Parts: sequence; structure tokens; C-alpha cells
Amino acid sequence: MENKICGICGKPLEDAAPVGEPTGVFDGWHDVSLKDGTVCKNCAEKVRILYPLRFVKTFVESGSRFGFSDIRGKSVPGRGWINALVDPLEQMTLEEFRQAEQDAEQAALDAASRFPGARAAAEADFTYRHYVKAGGSELKPVYSDQKEYVACVKVLFGKIHVGDVVSISHKDREYSAKVEDVWFWNYLDTAQRAVDKAFAGMTAALWFHEELPIYPGDVLMVKES
Repeated sequence: MENKICGICGKPLEDAAPVGEPTGVFDGWHDVSLKDGTVCKNCAEKVRILYPLRFVKTFVESGSRFGFSDIRGKSVPGRGWINALVDPLEQMTLEEFRQAEQDAEQAALDAASRFPGARAAAEADFTYRHYVKAGGSELKPVYSDQKEYVACVKVLFGKIHVGDVVSISHKDREYSAKVEDVWFWNYLDTAQRAVDKAFAGMTAALWFHEELPIYPGDVLMVKES
């Protein structure tokens, strides 16, 4: 089998995703197939600040007349709507991608200038408490006293990792907490799976073990050490 390489950096490719197959289930970052080539997931990451995954609802019909069918990772009763992820990079050529790299570099500089003293920033969409099951039944679950809070955000610039401390300010007071986990989140569903980091252009769910006063539109910052 011929080894393919990234059309930008020349790195060997591993797992180019099929073009035109949106799915509602995020299964990790992949190398991306363009119209006339393929780019590795590391190169693709650099332009996500301008070209993030898009989230849309799409109507599908199952081949089953009765009952449920599994379609693109979703259980659909005959016919129905599923949440799909669409990658705008798949509509680009290599030449257009090279221009996107330049545009993304400038966008990153512009975003960083808005938050001096920070190495990453994210805008909050909403926050909720995750109740941890400790037993019981499906109808009568029992929950533990463990506190877990999730902030769903869009990363504006930089990268947020597990273990980073994010800060927000309210009424002349600053609050901070350590990020215990980072998950991919697609706007239309709950957080889907853990990832190693959240980067600019990505929507993510940040997990905490302490409550923070986070409201829609708040900016969470990871400060320079």
C-alpha cells in the first residue's frame, strides 16, 4: 500500500476521513481529505480558528420499516433528524488551504491581542452540574455527593489542557479552578468524548470539581505562567 503524505508538511498520513460523510458522533481528530490532496490533523488544527467543524441537523431515513436503525452513530426510528458534523476543509483545494494557513495565523494574533497576559481564552455558552451515579436502579438512581461541573465553551485562541487553571472575573473579584478533563462538544448534543486538549476554533466541555460562577458570554482565560 502506497504511503501518502500531508500535502502541506510532508508528514506520513494515517487516517484520512472519508469526504462527504457527516456523522453526529465525534470519534477523534483525523487527517482531512481536500479536493485535490490530504492534510494531516496537525496542519488542519492550525486553521480551525477560522474553519471549525460545523454542526447541522440532517433528515435521514432508515431501511427499517419498524423499530430503530443505527444511522451514523444515531438510533433513528425509521426516519428522523440526526445531528451531523460537517468539515468545511473538505471543500478546499491545497492552494486554498495554504491561504487559510496565512489567514488563520493572523486571526490567532488578532485574538491574542484581545487578551493580554493570557495564553488561551474561551467563551462560555452554558454551564451545568453533572450528577455522578452511585447506585440504585434505572428508575430510581442514587447519586453521590461528588461535585462535577461542566462548562461548554468555544476556544477563541490558544490551547486548554487538562490541569490548566482557568480564571474569570465578576464584580471586581477573580475566580479560578483547575480543568479536570477536556471533552469534545458539538453544540447540539452533550459532551461526547475526552480529548487531549481544546484548541482555537474548537467547541469543548471543560470539567471542574468545584463550582465557578460562569455565565453565557463569560471569557475563561488561562494566564501566562
